[in-house]
Amino acid sequence: MGVASLVSWGAMAGLVAAAGLPSQTDQVFKVPALEQPAGVPQEFVRTKSMEAGLAIQPLAIDLGEWAGLKSSPELPVQIIGASRAVQQAQSTAQTAQLLQWVTSANGGAVAALSVRSGGAQGMRLGLVVDQMPGSAMLRLYTDHQPAAVFEISGQRVMQILQANLDAGDKSEAGRTWWTPSSSGEQVTLEIELPPGTKPEQLKVSLPQIMHIYENLSLPLGTEETDATQEDAKSLPLGNPVDCHLDVNCYPQLQLERKGVARMAYVTERLADGSYYYGLCTGSLLNDAQSSRTPYFLTAAHCMSTQTLASALETDWFYTSTRCSSNSLSPSSVNLRNGAQLLYSSANPDVTLLKLHDTPPAGAVFLGWDSSIVPNNTPVVGVHHPDGGLQKISMGVMSSRFDCHLDGKSVFCTSAPNSGNYYYVPWSMGLTQQGSSGSPLFNNGAVTGVLTGASEASCRANGAGAYSFYPSLNSVMPALRKWLVDAGAGATTPPASGRIPVYRFYNTQNGTHFFTANAQERDALIQGAPSFQYENIGFYASTQTAAAPQAVYRFYNTLSGSHFYTINADERAFVIANYPQFNAEGDAWYARQAAGEGSVPMYRFNNTLTGAHFYTTNSAERDFVERTYPQFRFEGVAYYVWGSQ
Repeated sequence: MGVASLVSWGAMAGLVAAAGLPSQTDQVFKVPALEQPAGVPQEFVRTKSMEAGLAIQPLAIDLGEWAGLKSSPELPVQIIGASRAVQQAQSTAQTAQLLQWVTSANGGAVAALSVRSGGAQGMRLGLVVDQMPGSAMLRLYTDHQPAAVFEISGQRVMQILQANLDAGDKSEAGRTWWTPSSSGEQVTLEIELPPGTKPEQLKVSLPQIMHIYENLSLPLGTEETDATQEDAKSLPLGNPVDCHLDVNCYPQLQLERKGVARMAYVTERLADGSYYYGLCTGSLLNDAQSSRTPYFLTAAHCMSTQTLASALETDWFYTSTRCSSNSLSPSSVNLRNGAQLLYSSANPDVTLLKLHDTPPAGAVFLGWDSSIVPNNTPVVGVHHPDGGLQKISMGVMSSRFDCHLDGKSVFCTSAPNSGNYYYVPWSMGLTQQGSSGSPLFNNGAVTGVLTGASEASCRANGAGAYSFYPSLNSVMPALRKWLVDAGAGATTPPASGRIPVYRFYNTQNGTHFFTANAQERDALIQGAPSFQYENIGFYASTQTAAAPQAVYRFYNTLSGSHFYTINADERAFVIANYPQFNAEGDAWYARQAAGEGSVPMYRFNNTLTGAHFYTTNSAERDFVERTYPQFRFEGVAYYVWGSQ
């Protein structure tokens, strides 16, 4: 390769400079792949059938036909949607006027808003939350699929926004919960408040929605080419180039493909207050302990903040039904609960996330190799060009470069012995916008992450096209904290370490129930309609050095409520003095003192009923103290974790 060359982040041109970067010290590790088995409990319950109970008439907001263009600002990722202002709901006061509350079936209050954006292929609502009861329930459904309901608790929404705040984002963007994507041009948001909670205790607004103008549930690229996009250097959105290679045509890559997912997310808020909807690619990585922790690798120019990670959705097995088919596989799975940002670096251009969702059965925690790939080694890329069905590219690692990313441009210079980036010319296939963040494979192991590429061209079946990948070696000093060292030397395997504790709200007696047993959770969801599922409340542990003390569980046979304590003396006192409390054994393990990244578990006593309430969310703690004078704050009960 010559000194000067054209590089892009898809369709965005870059330049080449002559400045080098200091080399990284090689840290060589190799980890094998691991497949997700069937039967692994899902930590978040997906969309459910809910035909009954949705008879409330929503207030309709029609934004009219969308007049925007299918063009994006100068962003380095594939853009397939843009925000629209909802003038009627810009403030909490305006939104409160729109919400028409009626009495719910359990004696609480329920209201709903239906939003239409004409011509949308899909939508996401941007709900700004200033105050929300933890036991509020939010539901999303569409007119064309009214029984397919996505349900999420207020406490889970507040957890998401608390993560943004903890990461330092105090802006409106950090306080915005983006609903999961729905298909079509209309979506209804229903909010139900529990008995005893007044509607004025909910303070939310809906200033913007995301208008998605490409059909995310089907392969992109079936629409006719727009005449304004026929320039050879500007491929039409959703129309992949002819020389792309369908991954289904290459059976030797069946393992690698199962660890690569398409990413969809809301971009950073721009200076004018607008948002866009972006697509990239990422990969699921195994760790040295094979803990099945869902580490997810992508490019920093795709995702670099916790607020972006909170709105992440991933699509797994997003492939064709068979070789060269343009039909989406029915095995495709959409995960929509975001991620925790662990690490992000602009140079090298790499981000490591931890997905909140459990990867689906059959997904592969990919093996990886942080050794330097020698020149002239055959390599393969697996990616989602243009956000479409999964494709592959075949080439060689030709040489090493140092690259520097500067907003819109990529500057590279040859550094054969020390470069952080692999230069990969393609012999078959190529990458383009939407492929960003995808993995580079050497002998089946991930060894790099896609940053930029030459502009897409099918010259000589893709020959002449090339891409730049930061080497895994260049970021291993930072990533080894999670991928190598996490759990090393523990007395038990990490897979039996932190566990989710699921939270329910009992609508009959107004108390909360917690369980770390997924089977007990599922039994309640299926057979106890009075128990309103509120997703994961926090993470505790099996017995480990980090969490040595048992939390004891009691059942009050008179009130139907549960009581939890880590204090052995309190446990003995309850057993000796309260015969109506049945001891149900050890619920989970936690810490009596802070440490190991733990967070406080706050405890309240309801002076009217004698029941207790527990939360790790400081915003919910403050809400309860402000709103319910009968709840006496008892301080910190013990310490658990806010994430796995």
